[in-house]
Amino acid sequence: MKKDAPKVSKTAEYLRDKIEKSPLKQKQISEELGFNTPNLITMIKQGSIKVPLYLLPKLAEVLKVDPRKLFGMALKEYNPETYQAVTSTFGYPITEVETKILEKLQSIAPYGDIESSEEIEAYLKKLG
Repeated sequence: MKKDAPKVSKTAEYLRDKIEKSPLKQKQISEELGFNTPNLITMIKQGSIKVPLYLLPKLAEVLKVDPRKLFGMALKEYNPETYQAVTSTFGYPITEVETKILEKLQSIAPYGDIESSEEIEAYLKKLG
């Protein structure tokens, strides 16, 4: 009987996809993170290690991905209790795209101007 392959985490799948789509070679990515060999990148792609949280901002920069999305995804998966504590205290992380949407909304409806659901609908139509 054949054993099922271990399930690869969503973070590992996401990173594997981004690493494979990157114009950089694994060795280059590894060097950008301060490592001499691409072994770490191979292990990340395989899902055999969790990326240390302190490396995520630099890895996001190298792979040109949203650091907030990557950090939130990894923290939620690697340490759900900490993720729950952070989000219950500070709210959920938002992505760069969501930040741009909020900035656009704030440009047409500064804080405090929206008081009713009708006004919300009117502002959403302006965002069109």
